[in-house]
Amino acid sequence: MGYVSLLVLVLLTTLSGLGMEEYLKANVENRMVRRVAQSQQALYVAEGGIEWAKAHLLVNSELRQGSLALATGRVDVVIEPIEGGYKVTAQGHTGLAIRKIEELLQFDDGKWVMTSYQELHR
Repeated sequence: MGYVSLLVLVLLTTLSGLGMEEYLKANVENRMVRRVAQSQQALYVAEGGIEWAKAHLLVNSELRQGSLALATGRVDVVIEPIEGGYKVTAQGHTGLAIRKIEELLQFDDGKWVMTSYQELHR
């Protein structure tokens, strides 16, 4: 009877360990997916900041910076005049993710023309 109890105890311990391992792997995968989603949302928020700047520059060409809070995050925009246009930098924040993009813009024939687009990394 003692050996059967020991065998059951070892079996339960092994199954508990395997269950805990699967739980930890699933939890890590869930966090990774959440971080990727937040990173993509931060990029979209930054691109929204660029569009916000383009719309506001049509009304106020002296605009140099701004901040916008959205349901999915926040964006900080910096606008620098350059020869023939503007350099617009937008940094999007969603959760723990931060993405920063820069566009060089020119206003040509009543519409904005993007001459350069790049994502900036730290």
